[in-house]
Amino acid sequence: MEHRQLRDFIDGRQHLYTAADFVDRAFDDVEYARRLGELRRRLRAAGVDVAVVTAPDTMAWLHGYRSRWYRHHSSTTLPPTQCTVVHATEDPVFMIEVPDHIGLVRATSVVEDIRAVPVGNGLAEPTLDEYLAFLPAQLAEHGWRDCTVGLELWSCLPNPAITRRIEAALHDTGCRTVDVSVPLRRARCVKSEVEIAKLERAQHACDAGLAALRTHVTADTTELQAWALYMNANVGAGGEPAALHETIASGPLMPSLHRISSRRPLGAETLFHADVAGVYDGYHVRTTRPYFIGAAPRELHDLTGVAAGAYDVLRTYGRVGNSWGELTARLNEYHAKTGLGGGACGYELGLSVPPADWVGELTWGMDESVDSPIEAGTVTDVETWNTVALVDTVVFTDDGPRFLSALAPELQVADR
Repeated sequence: MEHRQLRDFIDGRQHLYTAADFVDRAFDDVEYARRLGELRRRLRAAGVDVAVVTAPDTMAWLHGYRSRWYRHHSSTTLPPTQCTVVHATEDPVFMIEVPDHIGLVRATSVVEDIRAVPVGNGLAEPTLDEYLAFLPAQLAEHGWRDCTVGLELWSCLPNPAITRRIEAALHDTGCRTVDVSVPLRRARCVKSEVEIAKLERAQHACDAGLAALRTHVTADTTELQAWALYMNANVGAGGEPAALHETIASGPLMPSLHRISSRRPLGAETLFHADVAGVYDGYHVRTTRPYFIGAAPRELHDLTGVAAGAYDVLRTYGRVGNSWGELTARLNEYHAKTGLGGGACGYELGLSVPPADWVGELTWGMDESVDSPIEAGTVTDVETWNTVALVDTVVFTDDGPRFLSALAPELQVADR
């Protein structure tokens, strides 16, 4: 077949696809406008005029953009050249991306002003020099010279080599650069009602995956096959893959729960853990349950019950207005009294985007002296352990902590 005929075939099918067919936005314009207002408030409080937002999760939270390729570890010939520029008081908000991703931005983001990095020399991809010339020029076009520019220096994107070049390019135009990682992360710590609704749907999918494990695993099931069982049920209930691998692993808590699921069979009379996430539109919940194939020893049931006892402590002291430090102290007291060498802690949950392996900024359980108060709308996990581990997702409300999972904090027995 001649190339012209193939071209005619391609052109003849263009009408089958429109940009509207691929639009996939997680929230409406009202929610994103609220977030922009909150981010600008944080910038003003930090004394920052303009933010150059580069962290994938910050961009996703701010205006919806999500991708599967951010070039966080790509060849030096394919540098990450995407960012969102936000002034603390003025419009426009605009995004800079490679030409090939403009359609992806339009499909996932509410940003209307999208600027493609000019590409010269007949190449399909911009060079780093082209990006470094383009970014400061866009700021200058709006009169944003000799100002304080905030960068997300705790983000893996862009990498240090490129960050240094960006800072130098901005300094050459008279701008000063500061780190705004923490203010931008804290802007999204307290969740809106529509965000909590996403987390509830993520938890539903997570619970479905965990229930499938109890129903279907056998001694011959490998860790990876168990992971596939979990993921199949999770996706079937509306979930999606997490930013971090959902581990199904046997053996001691450490290093097992921080390794990748293997081809090792779970085995009979074996304790294993499902240390997983549930995700909906990028919003992550966490749940961990211990499992046993066969008739479980009474001691494992009792150890799980001791770990779960920390939840009663959290219900008492994890009240809005109390300090994270007091909650930490009370949980430390509880575990110390058991004499089992356990502990408890937690960290923020919500939106995460690969390649990230974390959510947000807030952590608790590390320092009893932390006096910052628990705020309504904060969502974290609570992790409690001795020989076995339990993890659950908690929404802190004015009426007290609310656990999202419907799955009891018990040893899950697959008695085959």
